[in-house]
Amino acid sequence: MKSICISHKEDVDGIVSAALLQNALKIRNIFLVDYPNLLNSLDYTISLCHKNKKFSRVFICDVGLNKRNQTLFVDKLKTLILRNIEVIYIDHHYLEVEIKKELELIGVKLIHDVNDCTSVQIYHMLRAKISSKFSFYASAAALTDYMESNPKASSLVSKYDRTFLMLEACFLSYIISSSQKNIDFLKYISRAVSKGKMPHEIKDGFRLVREFCEKITNAITIIEEQSKHLDNISYFEHNLELSSSMIVNFVLGITGKKVGIAFKLKSNINSYILSIRGSKECKTHLGMLVNNLSAELNGSGGGHDKACGAVIPMENFKKFLDRLDQSIV
Repeated sequence: MKSICISHKEDVDGIVSAALLQNALKIRNIFLVDYPNLLNSLDYTISLCHKNKKFSRVFICDVGLNKRNQTLFVDKLKTLILRNIEVIYIDHHYLEVEIKKELELIGVKLIHDVNDCTSVQIYHMLRAKISSKFSFYASAAALTDYMESNPKASSLVSKYDRTFLMLEACFLSYIISSSQKNIDFLKYISRAVSKGKMPHEIKDGFRLVREFCEKITNAITIIEEQSKHLDNISYFEHNLELSSSMIVNFVLGITGKKVGIAFKLKSNINSYILSIRGSKECKTHLGMLVNNLSAELNGSGGGHDKACGAVIPMENFKKFLDRLDQSIV
């Protein structure tokens, strides 16, 4: 059975998800995507399956949905299924009940658990076909997704020395973050993991991590000086050579607010791209709030309880910040 895997390219969970599928099912057609390019990747996949009748299965891993793209997402999966392509969607982001029902109704095999990261779900799904040593990578994904204490992950993480696991998980995370503009290298990382190579063995890894750490050190000072604050949130506009998902953690930690936001302008769509994180003191489910609020303001967004993202039109950005600030508990 010839398969395609579409997986998230921006973090350990997405890269490891693709690696586990490569190892267990010998999948060679891997597409690594960010959230804005998910639908384009599905269009390409539909075209590829039409041209090459040997493809009979598509895995979609670790890419969450929002109100703006979920209907189109369902429609594109329906197109694949009508062409007798089996579709398996594995994810852990918040998913509206209605969309879950629609996906199952059209025949998607949905593996969805908000309590465990995608890699952990895949490892448990394929554990009869994969070496137990790959639980290390699933544990690393859980750790970097802040989901290591959840049901299935905790049993995996406890098998390893925590300090060593943290070292390798962070090492892998930094290599991935530093290579976002090099899709071929990201695919190499995923292939290397699929063959059982440890993160510290990945070529050029130490150089990439050192350079990345230097960028982070310089960024901390800038974040401290330029972050702006409302009652419950701090926000920072950046053009630094670091991912917003990395920067937002520093915004949150440095400012001490309940919610931190890192954002940057995407001029071709006249919108800001936001990464949003919540502290332990934040009692609001940010993924659900941002999904609803961004849709009301002609944007899109969503994600986890404490970590999510959004695309907000420039003209509605201040309104989004104010309403978000007022909604935080």
